[in-house]
Amino acid sequence: MSILSILGVGIIAIISYQAICMWQDMRHQDTLSRAASSVEQVLARNSELLPTEMWSRVDELLLSLGNVRAKVHGENGQVLYGPQLLLSQVKHKVSYMHPLNGLGGSMPMRDLELAMDVSEDKRFLKFIALLFTAVTVVWGFFIMLLSGTLARFELKPLNKFGRKIADFDPSDVNARIKSDHEPEELYPVIEQFNKLMGKVGQYQEQLRSFNSNVAHELNTPLSSLTVSHELLLREKNPDPEHLKEALHSHLEELQRMNRIIQSMLFLSHASQGQYNDFRWVEKLSEPVMTVMDYMEAMLEEKHLHFELHGDASARIDSELVKRALSNLVSNAIRYAEEGSTIHIHIEPAHTSSLVNVTVSNKGVCIPERSVPHLFEPFYRVDQSRNESGHNHGLGLAIVAAIARLHGGEPFAQCDGEWVRIGFSVKQ
Repeated sequence: MSILSILGVGIIAIISYQAICMWQDMRHQDTLSRAASSVEQVLARNSELLPTEMWSRVDELLLSLGNVRAKVHGENGQVLYGPQLLLSQVKHKVSYMHPLNGLGGSMPMRDLELAMDVSEDKRFLKFIALLFTAVTVVWGFFIMLLSGTLARFELKPLNKFGRKIADFDPSDVNARIKSDHEPEELYPVIEQFNKLMGKVGQYQEQLRSFNSNVAHELNTPLSSLTVSHELLLREKNPDPEHLKEALHSHLEELQRMNRIIQSMLFLSHASQGQYNDFRWVEKLSEPVMTVMDYMEAMLEEKHLHFELHGDASARIDSELVKRALSNLVSNAIRYAEEGSTIHIHIEPAHTSSLVNVTVSNKGVCIPERSVPHLFEPFYRVDQSRNESGHNHGLGLAIVAAIARLHGGEPFAQCDGEWVRIGFSVKQ
């Protein structure tokens, strides 16, 4: 702002200086034009006089005009009156030519040349230029000093706000800034900062919960394996059948642990964007049908039916979308009423360039308070979903990660006996 202000004053000074120069030039030309008319009138009135008398009348006129000098040329260019070079000793002068056709009688005249000394006007312009320069420089220093002072004064609340943030304890995620005694201009910043702190607290809580759940999920099979091994080691003559049964049990626990670790690794890689094999698929129904063919045995086991509605095209990683669909369909088969129908809807969103893929099943409704937490790692709806203890709770979290990799979001809804869970992908 200071630079713009200085530039503005400088431009005004230059325009003013040029305006004064133009006004002086116009005044000089007007003075010489009137002087030429006066000389012409004198020559016309006294053309019958002798040349010496006529030139003396011109001398009298020029004396009354001050610093104007004149020279008259004949038809052949010779000088009839005046010196060869007007005001030869003057550095700053203005010249003016005026035709004298038809004057002179026996001494024909061609034109009149006038010159005026403008040294005083040039000195005045030089003074004006120095004055404008000095004013611009002084104004520049003044406005920079004023702007700096005002900036420090106006930024004082922001600096105070910055010190408040610096004094925050990083471990206190519940800390908030009160806007009661702060300027109104800082209200949006304070609001956004408090929202950010709330999200940080939420993420920290999710991280604690995630770590606790990971420890719990891995601790249970490890404890079971440890106890089982201790019991086997205490037996002096273990029964081969019993030993074989124990090894099968251990293998199941190890496979369960492996699935948990693989799922956690997938979530980690997905959050870092390490999956990028996206290709344009004209029909999303094709990966859906591939998944349903794979799930056919599970559908028949519970006497379930399957229906596909709609279709669309999108740029996706087919393998990841198949994995998300497999998780959703597995959940739907696990919790659907026996003999019911599982519906899969593929439809473009009306308000955005997304395609929604929804898996619906008829079964026990999910409590409303649990819906927002469905896609959190290791979250289970234990009180309303049977068989929840046999799963590690990462299936829907993987669905959410795959949806976000494709520029979409997961969603869930429970309407009466119908549970609808799905995800969106960007077209």
